[in-house]
Amino acid sequence: MITKIKVSYLFVAVAVAVFSTVSVFTMKNVSVLSVQDGVSLPIVMYHQLTKSESRAGRYVLTVEQFEKDLKFLKNNGYETVTVKQLLDFSEGKADLPPKAIMITFDDGCETLYSYALPLLQEYGFTAVGFAVGALADNYTELDDHNLNYSCLNWAEIKEMCDSGIIDIQSHSYDLHKNTASRSGAKKKKDETFEQYSEFLSADAAKMKEKMIENTGKSPVAFAYPFGSYSSESADILKKCGIEMAFTCEERVNIIKKAESEWLFRLGRYNRPHGVSSESFFEKMGIG
Repeated sequence: MITKIKVSYLFVAVAVAVFSTVSVFTMKNVSVLSVQDGVSLPIVMYHQLTKSESRAGRYVLTVEQFEKDLKFLKNNGYETVTVKQLLDFSEGKADLPPKAIMITFDDGCETLYSYALPLLQEYGFTAVGFAVGALADNYTELDDHNLNYSCLNWAEIKEMCDSGIIDIQSHSYDLHKNTASRSGAKKKKDETFEQYSEFLSADAAKMKEKMIENTGKSPVAFAYPFGSYSSESADILKKCGIEMAFTCEERVNIIKKAESEWLFRLGRYNRPHGVSSESFFEKMGIG
């Protein structure tokens, strides 16, 4: 069973390369829009961390480079934003920091707990981690902690939720799959709205149940697996208690207090290996 799960996880990790439409804002665009139309919020999307340079790649970053990213943000005066802060801003209850950024981690890799948590605490930053409920179930049962592939178990998820440093939210209960008929949470071509609504709602309900059972909290944020979603996705998720959703579209978010639709199409920049902190953050207008 362990071998099967290892292979499955490696497959979905590779399949994360399937993105929806990507739109990149230039630094000049961001500057103009920030002043005229709202507040700019860059969001970084990390996946797995490693201490081995040979394992690093598009979705695996070295721990050393991750720490360099945190140092860069700290030295440039950036402050991380939580899900609650973003919701409070959207409701007009609070402002965001002058130099705001959000750090996110997809897939619920165990390196989030083992490597990212202590570094985030050291540098005074927060992050949002998106866990897959079915994988948390599997790794709780297996008690397998090989950081080359292992995922978070429910005890680690609860500890991070309680820490105030890493807020664990939903990456679906069991939609982190990319098949010929469906990619992630996206509607199938031959599916009616009613069928799709029942499918997505059932998964959201299952993740909510598991989160409450194991952590005492209900998820309010959702990261679309592989960035795949449909025009109907947001309305269905809203009815399930989800208040914001994250895509894989690479752009800086221009957000407004008076509107809320932007909450369900939050763009993020994937953080690959082989790029310096300066070069990576430059395309977000950070520096």
